[in-house]
Amino acid sequence: MKINRKIQIGVMGSSADLKYTKQLQKVAEEVGYWIAKRGATLIFGAEKDYDSLSSAACRAASRFGGLAVGVTYDQGLGIYEKTASVIIATGVGRGGGREFSLVSSCDVIITIGGGSGTLTEMAIAYQLNIPIVSLLKTGGWSSRLAGKYLDERSRLRCEPAKNARAAVDLAIKLAQQKLFNKKKDVLFLTAVHGNEKLGIDVMKRLDKEVEGVNYDWVVANERAEKKSVRFTEVDLNRSAPGKKQGSQYEIRRAYELTQLAKNYRFVIDIHGASDNCGIFTIVNNPKIENLYLANSLPVERVVIWSSANSKKSGPMTQFVDCGVEIECGPKNSPQVKNKLFEIVKQIVCAKTLLLAAQVSSKEYFRVYGKLVATPNAMKIAGSLKEFEKINFNGEVFYPLLVKQYSKILCYKMEKINFSEYFRY
Repeated sequence: MKINRKIQIGVMGSSADLKYTKQLQKVAEEVGYWIAKRGATLIFGAEKDYDSLSSAACRAASRFGGLAVGVTYDQGLGIYEKTASVIIATGVGRGGGREFSLVSSCDVIITIGGGSGTLTEMAIAYQLNIPIVSLLKTGGWSSRLAGKYLDERSRLRCEPAKNARAAVDLAIKLAQQKLFNKKKDVLFLTAVHGNEKLGIDVMKRLDKEVEGVNYDWVVANERAEKKSVRFTEVDLNRSAPGKKQGSQYEIRRAYELTQLAKNYRFVIDIHGASDNCGIFTIVNNPKIENLYLANSLPVERVVIWSSANSKKSGPMTQFVDCGVEIECGPKNSPQVKNKLFEIVKQIVCAKTLLLAAQVSSKEYFRVYGKLVATPNAMKIAGSLKEFEKINFNGEVFYPLLVKQYSKILCYKMEKINFSEYFRY
């Protein structure tokens, strides 16, 4: 679908009675400058009695040839800021409906600082599913809510941005996704098993240290995570696609997550094991999209692990358009957590995920069976090491997830080459 009009970016922020600094005013002016330079339309709340950060952005946009539209209250057109290109008089009062007209006229909003009025506008945007970009270190509600959701619905996150240019670039990207019905880039699932929390720690760190990129993450099994147990009723990672009216929490949650995943191009499910398995990618559903995704990630080992029994129910990534798991172990190791952070950082900062990584740097495996903990098998239990070839009773295989399950010593893998990998 072609859209001829310019993207409309709302700028919301503190008014002068909040006594913002000249430095903060400069940030607002930089936002206006970049909106003008990127050819977008600036929408702001025009005031009759106060200057504001929004007005400062308007002045900068107008100065550099941009289009600035002021939405004011009541019926008069005599407003404080005279440099606006257009003034829209809503006929309703400040705090009495003007805010709804202002926000609903935007494809995306950028917030700078902000008091109660900005909070109201953010809440309206959240309810209307209008993307929000919040500038970090600008105080007010922007700083408080950057990187967070407004409530437990997790409808959309207030996307953090470290500076004016990053905020405008991200705002345009989010607006384009919304206007053209494009899917967001990537959704990370954490704590599908509630006692595997390293993904949560990594994503929280990412929120703090990396700004201006487009990703979302969610605590998948919230109930189990709060209790630090693997699951509450049934294994969430064996419950997809779930049922909307399922009798068990994990069944209902699996349905919610598979529906949420439809909004994203890629889904990456982060898991943690207790043994020293390192970090590797698991492809549960070996269709071409998932094989390409796994091959593109900055992870050295890729494991194809599909099951004939998972057609009706199974792992979360079995039932998304394009998704894989990343398994990490030991899950409580600071070194593993740091390495996972660097991997995830590379993923979210990549311009595209579907650029094939260097083939020579990867090893490919396929799970084909399991070694049951029989008395005979227990004789070699001490010799089993992750991804290290072993010969047992004339059978050569590579062990995976050694001693992670009570009745299974390990899963058995064969090593495959690059061409064999893509045959699956």
